[in-house]
Amino acid sequence: MNPDYGAGIGIGFFLIMIVIYLGILALALWINYLIMRTAVKNGMLLAMQQSGQQFAPGGYLPPASPYQGPPAQPPYSGPPAP
Repeated sequence: MNPDYGAGIGIGFFLIMIVIYLGILALALWINYLIMRTAVKNGMLLAMQQSGQQFAPGGYLPPASPYQGPPAQPPYSGPPAP
């Protein structure tokens, strides 16, 4: 077998291996993220259950709007009495 045949595939093989390596690394990081997220969620739920709380303290409250909307009108009670 002539060694010159394998010289041309060196760069292509190297690029394919780099792509596979980065793909496996990204997959490992994504799976690690999912495991950590689940562990933190379960830990928080267990801590809240043991302390007797139902929800996390200081839940999200939307900021108060300075706009109060149109003024309220009294309910319509029909035409005025004669």
